[in-house]
Amino acid sequence: MTTETQTATETLGDSARNELVVCGRKLLEFGLLSQTSGNISIKLPNDDVYITPSSMEYDRIKNEDIVVVGLDGKVRQGSRVPSSETPLHCLVYETRPDVSAIVHTHSPYATTLAVMGMSIPAVHYMIAVLRTTTIEVAAYATYGTEELARNVRDAFVAPSKAVLIANHGLVAVGSTLKEAADAAQAVETLAGLYIRSLTIGKPNILSDEQMAEVFAKYEKKPA
Repeated sequence: MTTETQTATETLGDSARNELVVCGRKLLEFGLLSQTSGNISIKLPNDDVYITPSSMEYDRIKNEDIVVVGLDGKVRQGSRVPSSETPLHCLVYETRPDVSAIVHTHSPYATTLAVMGMSIPAVHYMIAVLRTTTIEVAAYATYGTEELARNVRDAFVAPSKAVLIANHGLVAVGSTLKEAADAAQAVETLAGLYIRSLTIGKPNILSDEQMAEVFAKYEKKPA
């Protein structure tokens, strides 16, 4: 590795650490993260994965607390223990080359539907931002296990940007951390709409034809 390449990598790493700390605090403020639940990560082009540490409150995490692991889950940098869901993050990155950031939360509405084993249908056209018409539910497995990672992988078909985990929570992804965080917020909004509508009656679900029109309009939106 040349000096220039090493410097560029270090700069990207410093930026990733800062993004994760700032994003974690914002998601905590928005109520998507709480205490030490959930985890977030960024994958760099060299396959270094920068991930939040295990068992630390998000308002206490500093840049130096972020852990760097390889796609094999082994620690490359950092003195903290990486998130227990490191296997999940690494396997999603391995199988989804379109993904460079992951936000995993236990946000209330999304997790309520996950507990019920209920996928989220197209109750609102904004589901198109998640590049799917249904947010699926991955099968339950004990947290932090390879089995759970595989279950999420199997339910997380590209180009979908979100999946629920039965009796657990939500995984949202993006090409950037902001995109992944926005996806997590969108899922929580959709889940809230779906739950509230179910308390009143039977929600109207948008048809495939209606959603196709929405996708077409989204494709024409400026970047």
